[in-house]
Amino acid sequence: MRASVRRTTVVATAVAALAALNTTPAVAATPGDICGSGYVQIDSHTLRSASAVLARVHLLYNASNGTNCVVTVHAPATEGFALPTGAWLTVKGSATKKDQRTYSSYAGPVRAHAAGKCVTWGGMIEAGVGTYTYTSPWEHCG
Repeated sequence: MRASVRRTTVVATAVAALAALNTTPAVAATPGDICGSGYVQIDSHTLRSASAVLARVHLLYNASNGTNCVVTVHAPATEGFALPTGAWLTVKGSATKKDQRTYSSYAGPVRAHAAGKCVTWGGMIEAGVGTYTYTSPWEHCG
């Protein structure tokens, strides 16, 4: 009984302290927010284990400047956990651009000018005992 009362007091104190700071929960960034103004999603791929969605890799394109953008965004199941996460983009005839480190919400943005050229794109997340990866074939040419 005594432990229950202490726990309730600690939780109530923490809630009051957060309220006093006028804090609100962080709003998850969308792929468009991450890539920036003018980018529109043209493709995506879900990274999942046998039991859960872990992340989603997004490919976006900005028609005004001919640039693609790739981001890998953590799913609710992995949001807030520092996990190896990556995003990459290759424009036909160019070197691969990559952002792969430990992140708690998303990897990227990885951008490259790709007007009139094919791209291959992908991402990864390492969670639990597995690494979940996706790399597209050459596509979105033009």
